[in-house]
Amino acid sequence: MQNFWRALKRAQPYWPTLALATCCSFAVAALWGANIGAFYPILEVTIRGKSMHQWMDEELDKAQARVQSAGLFVAEQQKALEKSQQQALGQAPPQPSKLDPEVAYQKNKLAELKSELQAEQASELFYRRCEPWVKRFVPSDPFQTIAIIVVMLMVSTLIKHVFLIGNEVLVGRVALDISRSIRLQVFEKGLGMDRAAYARYGTSGFTSRITHTTEMLSRGLMNALGAALREPLKVVACLLGAAFICWRLLLLSILVAPLVGWMLYHVTRRLKDVSKKELQKAEGYHAVMLESLGNINTVQAYRMEALEQNRFGEATLTMRNFGLNFIFYTSLTKPIIEFLGLGMLGTTIIGGAYMVLNQQTSLLGIPICDQPLSVSALLVFFGMLIGVSDPLRKLSAVYSSIYAGCMAADALYPMLDHQNSIRDPEAPRNLASPHRMLQLRDVEFGYDKEHPIIRNVSLEVPFGSTVAIIGQNGCGKSTLIHLLNRFYDPVKGSLCFDCVDFRELRVDDVRKRIALVNQHTELFNNTIAYNIRYGRMDATDAEVERAARQSHAHEFITTALSDGYETIVGQNGSKLSGGQRQRIALARALLCNPEILILDEATSQIDMKSEQLIRESLAEHRGERTMIIITHREKLLELADVVYEVVEGRLVARPQLAAKVA
Repeated sequence: MQNFWRALKRAQPYWPTLALATCCSFAVAALWGANIGAFYPILEVTIRGKSMHQWMDEELDKAQARVQSAGLFVAEQQKALEKSQQQALGQAPPQPSKLDPEVAYQKNKLAELKSELQAEQASELFYRRCEPWVKRFVPSDPFQTIAIIVVMLMVSTLIKHVFLIGNEVLVGRVALDISRSIRLQVFEKGLGMDRAAYARYGTSGFTSRITHTTEMLSRGLMNALGAALREPLKVVACLLGAAFICWRLLLLSILVAPLVGWMLYHVTRRLKDVSKKELQKAEGYHAVMLESLGNINTVQAYRMEALEQNRFGEATLTMRNFGLNFIFYTSLTKPIIEFLGLGMLGTTIIGGAYMVLNQQTSLLGIPICDQPLSVSALLVFFGMLIGVSDPLRKLSAVYSSIYAGCMAADALYPMLDHQNSIRDPEAPRNLASPHRMLQLRDVEFGYDKEHPIIRNVSLEVPFGSTVAIIGQNGCGKSTLIHLLNRFYDPVKGSLCFDCVDFRELRVDDVRKRIALVNQHTELFNNTIAYNIRYGRMDATDAEVERAARQSHAHEFITTALSDGYETIVGQNGSKLSGGQRQRIALARALLCNPEILILDEATSQIDMKSEQLIRESLAEHRGERTMIIITHREKLLELADVVYEVVEGRLVARPQLAAKVA
């Protein structure tokens, strides 16, 4: 619940909107109770066949008679009290610490009669104040009276729904804005999260939280800010109306409330467990979906469509089963809450009917009302309790949604609270550009700390030199690249620019000096110009074209593609060949003019002619930047000043290889 409160606190900047929504809620509740109470005069007119003018005159006369009668009782009781006090004083000397029992009884009786007199006077005052308004605005004909009240009911119902729509729209806007901000924050967290933490959640985990989990939270917030206030207010309005008629009978009617509360407590606890498991299964569902669609080429090449469909079917079946459990426990709250409404109504029907039929004011010796209830008053009392049942029924779905929102918040906020291990230092150091020396000092690293991949690697790379790294697959070449880009920090040792540890520099300061071209090219579903300009968004068209020429991409862009630089490349460059994608990625890297250019098997999908052209382009700019080349192509090895081989996690110089290719 704590995390859900954190999400609710995001609504504070929207307090004017929420204040207006709250006013709408109060208006809806007031009109809800008033509409039910409006049936009282209809019933009075219908049952008795009298106009409201006649009914008002009769009620005023009755109130005056009751006031006179109560006044006489008070006067008589006052005399009786004075007589008892005189007798007590004549029999014994006064004792301040001890009061005569008879005198005490008479005083209590007098206090009760005065209280009844005040109630009757208040009732008379109410009728006196209402009389001129009734006679001024209400017709004297009974039928016309009913017609006007019905029209007023229809108009007030329409107004109530206007306020209801306003409340839901205002609250929905706030809830959707909060969920949008959380989605943006989760997305930002994913973009900036260190690779180790990102691997724990996975793309499916982020996808699930951005879509399914945030949607659950949004529904919970919408109900917490809207219906969770509006529906209880409607309950309160009806209870106040019922209490105005007979508050003791109302207390009698809610005897079943503790039992219902105990049942709801156990159901909602189970609901929380189901919601938590549903969120966990949702992540697995997204994982299967993204994995299958992301590897669509492999799936189709090996004819595994049926297998993946079965996997996805099992995942969706699990989601469906947990969804059914959630629906079951959500629906279970409805009969429980309706049982509360039925219990209240049943108790009132039995007790109220007994008092009306027998014109009694008590039940089993317990005083319930001061005067016998009329049939009209009892029917309106029933209506008020029926009016309580509808918001109670809606509250069952409200609380279920809020509990699901709590589970969603508990899944989101631990991710949002995660502190990246790769972050800027409190007092970052500044470093001149370009750097003079890249240094690796006794670097050791492993994704699992107990099984290091890189062991005691030390290396110095002067600015402008070219280093080639070779080795078998899985030996740690790409891991070195991850460390250089500061996707991870070494477990032991350090990476430095001019003897300044990467961890003493801003993360952006390290990464802006490096451009990486991977074997598996990553492009965005946008234009070619956009993908090249991604290396430096403020680059001009001329600079974009120059970078494309340097990577030998300009020729195929202008001749093979109908829209040239404005060609949409498709999802991850699906409309281009592998070689074309790599040349665009190389142009992107060259555009940002990095201090260090890293080529991780970047020419593996390029034909020999294109590779030769790229090699010549790189050779022309040797000495302008540091180049680190991971490759098995001998032509690219010719560019290297020194060649290293990764053997069992260690860098081993291969001067004879460099001499051979030289």
